[in-house]
Amino acid sequence: ILAPALLRHFGKSTEGAGAHDRLLGADHLSDVVFVDQSPIGKTARSIPASYVGAWDAVREIFANTAMSRQRSYTASKFSFNGGDGRCPTCGGSGFEHVEMQFLSDVYLRCPDCDGQRYRPEILEVKIERKHPGTGQTLYLNVADVLNLTVSEAVQIFANDRDVIRALQPIVDVGLEYVRLGQPVPTLSGGEAQRLKLAGFLAEAAKTASSSRQLAARKGVLFLFDEPTTGLHFDDIAKLMRALRRLLDAGHSLIVIEH
Repeated sequence: ILAPALLRHFGKSTEGAGAHDRLLGADHLSDVVFVDQSPIGKTARSIPASYVGAWDAVREIFANTAMSRQRSYTASKFSFNGGDGRCPTCGGSGFEHVEMQFLSDVYLRCPDCDGQRYRPEILEVKIERKHPGTGQTLYLNVADVLNLTVSEAVQIFANDRDVIRALQPIVDVGLEYVRLGQPVPTLSGGEAQRLKLAGFLAEAAKTASSSRQLAARKGVLFLFDEPTTGLHFDDIAKLMRALRRLLDAGHSLIVIEH
């Protein structure tokens, strides 16, 4: 009853609400978000790094290298969603999508870019970073960065504040093992739900810059549908800490568990 009624109140498409007399208190909210285990995206171009906004910061880092300035490459050259820097064969997805009639769809590695998403000249641009464990100098192109796990990226980009700020929520919800460029459709339902939570945490960190701003802003009501399904106790503890951060940002939560 509650989720459809609130979604309809805020002008969002939803199924019909169950029988109720009236809805009170919705004017105290700025929005309502229903977070379930439904898939986030349907294409291989939807990845964790772009979902939380980290990829924009990474593209800026590549655009500021000496080679990029020499070649007049802007941040848009390092986008796989548009522009002429991406592989023309797969359109920047790294895979060719084969629809199956009675089975799950199949993703085949692109024969031209070998799953690297970009044209060869874009992959020539590299950034220099230190290996967190050995201190060895690493030379990484955009495909190498996409192949890093979130945990590895947090260590390698430790001095890049904008990248860390966007990636930290993924760590906070216990998804530090996923790769930055992992296609979102390959995530499980529970992982997709936690990535959605990470996206909201990243947005909350961006907007709640001062306590005065926080007090003046109406909060969002989040409704979570069984977010702990299949989680280890340690991961549940991480999830609880992440949920409390939403509360600290001035939002409200309803968590449904069975």
